[in-house]
Amino acid sequence: MNIFLNDTQELRSGWKFAVYVVLFLIIWVASGLVISMVYARSNLPESQLTFLCLNEVALLVPAIAAMLLSVRFVDRRPLEVFGVGFLPHWQRDLGLGLALASFMSTTLVAGCYAFGYVSIHWTGTQAPRSTLLATFGLLSIAAVSEELVFRGFPLQILVEAMGQWPAVITMSVIFGAMHLNNPNASLLGGVNTVLAGVLLSVAYIRARSLWLPYGIHVGWNIGLGFVLGFPLSGLDLASLWTTGIAGRDTILGGGYGPEGGLLATFIFASSALFVQRQEYFRSSLTARSQTAPAGVIRREP
Repeated sequence: MNIFLNDTQELRSGWKFAVYVVLFLIIWVASGLVISMVYARSNLPESQLTFLCLNEVALLVPAIAAMLLSVRFVDRRPLEVFGVGFLPHWQRDLGLGLALASFMSTTLVAGCYAFGYVSIHWTGTQAPRSTLLATFGLLSIAAVSEELVFRGFPLQILVEAMGQWPAVITMSVIFGAMHLNNPNASLLGGVNTVLAGVLLSVAYIRARSLWLPYGIHVGWNIGLGFVLGFPLSGLDLASLWTTGIAGRDTILGGGYGPEGGLLATFIFASSALFVQRQEYFRSSLTARSQTAPAGVIRREP
C-alpha cells in the first residue's frame, strides 16, 4: 500500500490537504508582511476598522491563491467541482442562504425580547458614510475569506480523506478556535462558533456550492453586526441601528454579543438540523449534478 498514492495513482486526499495548508500558511505570512510594510508607509488611520480590513485582505489573498495553486497543480479538478464560481442555480443557493440568515436574525431578536430587555435606536447618521461602506465591505469580504478557507476545497478534500462528519467537526473546531482571541470571548461563544461552522459545512455539503453557506454567513454577519448593531463575535462595528440588550449573559451572550449565549446555541443547532433535513436544499444538488463535473465529492480509494 502506497502511503502517498491511492489505487488510481493520484496523491491521497490527506496529502492534498497538507499541501494546501502549507501553501496557505506560506502565502498568509508573506501577504501579512507585505501589507504591514504598505501600511507603515501609508496614511491610513490607526483604527479598529482599518486593522480589521487589513487582516481580511491578508486572509483573502492566501485563501484564493492556495486554492488556485492546489487545484491547478495538485488536484487538477475544475473549480466548479469544489462549489466555486457561478454554478447553475447559484442565485437560488445565495437567496436561500440569505433567507435562512434573515429568519435566524428574526428569531434572535424575538428571543432577546422574550428573555431580556431590548432597545433599538437609529445610529446610521452617527458614522461617516465611508465608514459604513467600509464596514459593509469588510463583513462581505470576511465571509468570502472564511468560506474559502473552511469550506470549499479544504473541506471537500478532507471529506474525501476521512469521511463527512469527521471532516465537518475538524474544520468547525478550527473555525471556532480562530475566534477565541476575539474580545470578550468565552467557552460558550467558542462552542457556538463551532456550531455555526457545522451549519455552514452542512450547507456546503448539501448544496455542493459555496453560495449557500456564503449567503447564510454574510446574511448573519451583516444582519447582526451592520444592520442591527449587535456586538459581532465581540467586535463593535459601525451600524445602521444599535441594539442594546439587558438580561442573563448565559442566554443573551453578554459582551461577546448574542453569539456567546444559549439563544445562539439553539439557533445554530436548529438551523443545521433544518438544512440537513429539508429536501429543497438537496434538490439544488440534484439539479446541478446533471451539469457539474463528475466526482463532486468522492471517498479515497
